[in-house]
Amino acid sequence: MSVDREAPLMGAAARSARANVVPGPLQERAVQALRNRVANANVPPFDVEFAGGGLCRLPADDRQQPAPAFILRVMSPDGATAIANLDELAIGEAYLRGDLDVDGDFLACLDMRPIFSDRHPLLALARFALPFIRGQRRSDMQWIPRHYDCGNEFYFAFLDKWVGLYSQALYTSDDETLESAVRNKLEYIYDVCRLGPGSRILDVGAGWGGLEKHVGAKGVDVTMMTLSHKQLAYLTDWSTRHGLPCQLNVVYESIYTFEPGTQFDAIVLLGVMEHLPAYRQLFARFARLLKPGGRVYMDFTAQRKKYAANAFVYRYVFEGNHTPVYMPGLFKAASQEGFEPIALHNDRHSYFLTLQAWARNLEAARERVVPMVGESVYRLFRLYLWGCAHHLQRNGWLESYRLVFQRSVGRPSSEIGTYKPL
Repeated sequence: MSVDREAPLMGAAARSARANVVPGPLQERAVQALRNRVANANVPPFDVEFAGGGLCRLPADDRQQPAPAFILRVMSPDGATAIANLDELAIGEAYLRGDLDVDGDFLACLDMRPIFSDRHPLLALARFALPFIRGQRRSDMQWIPRHYDCGNEFYFAFLDKWVGLYSQALYTSDDETLESAVRNKLEYIYDVCRLGPGSRILDVGAGWGGLEKHVGAKGVDVTMMTLSHKQLAYLTDWSTRHGLPCQLNVVYESIYTFEPGTQFDAIVLLGVMEHLPAYRQLFARFARLLKPGGRVYMDFTAQRKKYAANAFVYRYVFEGNHTPVYMPGLFKAASQEGFEPIALHNDRHSYFLTLQAWARNLEAARERVVPMVGESVYRLFRLYLWGCAHHLQRNGWLESYRLVFQRSVGRPSSEIGTYKPL
């Protein structure tokens, strides 16, 4: 994550102090660029406000319209230039620096995304160079900590207050609490994987032990895998004093090379599949690690084309060849390695509600988290959380699924399914 995590607190007063006057010609260029693009776009009325003076209402400059859905504040000439060029990456970078700001409905502001361009072929090629040269395992060990090592307390500030799960929750209604929806999700995993006291599972990308805090209380033994240094320290400490009726083991390793010398009843991947694009290699590893009849639970975001992330995401949010799951490729790899799909659920709305709750929690905790991580990291996660929520809710450009596979080759049909046998 190539942002300055040590950036000083930059509230409204500080941003005002650093702002430069945006000259009139640059204002006119930025406004005209926006006006030309938003005229035929589905964007609600909004205001563009320039540092040093200048205010414009778009799509039509009519102050008799209702109050704007949001205000796009252009804090410097660099912010105005980014707007005038209509480049999504440049606009995102300007927001991280504080050259642009947004007040009001962030989701409505993100309705402007289709009017921006995102053409960065050299960056797109560069993201695949490291895994090609060094291999996926070494690349992941470099990239993954950049997203997950901002400090444990930072994530706890916006995740649920029950177990701190960094994965989509499972909502039964729009007004359900985040904590209740997380409990629904973890209970589903316990049931669908047919777990019970003494079951042994592998949690790939264990986060802060959210799954373990639930299933461990039911007597399930878990091996927790992570590539995050901060998560490793947290899990190692917690696993020595958890007090649950289970055995917990923490490993710092990649799933692609993990050789525990034993097999598991189930493998769980909570929001991790996006980091594991080599599907055939992955399912071959599952076949080695699972007992016959064992199950793989995974939840993830998905797209209809592999590696379709925009430049801002793979440069600042999830570096490298991280990608939402490509479902045809996933199912093909599973079939080739002898796995049957036994459950599939579309969780697009549940993930939207989860991200919305995280984003609101983050905004509410702003004064607490900015001194921890810096203004730019706060802005990055605010943009990331609302941006994913926008894609999930508005148009399905981003999808979300829960999926369960079973290692079923050579097993009778009576063992297949999501029910628990009598």
